[in-house]
Amino acid sequence: TEERLVARYGEELAADVLVVPHHGSRFSSTEEFVAAVRPRLAVVSAGYRNRFGHPAAEVARRYQGEGAVFLRTDRDGAVSMRFAAGRLELQPWRSSRVRYWNEPAPVR
Repeated sequence: TEERLVARYGEELAADVLVVPHHGSRFSSTEEFVAAVRPRLAVVSAGYRNRFGHPAAEVARRYQGEGAVFLRTDRDGAVSMRFAAGRLELQPWRSSRVRYWNEPAPVR
């Protein structure tokens, strides 16, 4: 499907935000697709400790190699996005509601 999208729409696929296809499986997000979309933000919906290991490390590297901020729901929680005055404001749930047991221990 990605191949057909790139062939048909090419650079018209460019987007600021992309929900990463198929939970970031290693069979999704081809180099051509990621290069065509060139997202500033890539959000992958993946379950915590999922048995498939999503997202694949090579998929994350592809997006990061294109300059995208790569957020994962299994690590970052829900991601709130707001488009205002030509800017993208994002707020990952876990970083905005840090629990004391998740904070790093002080260095002694």
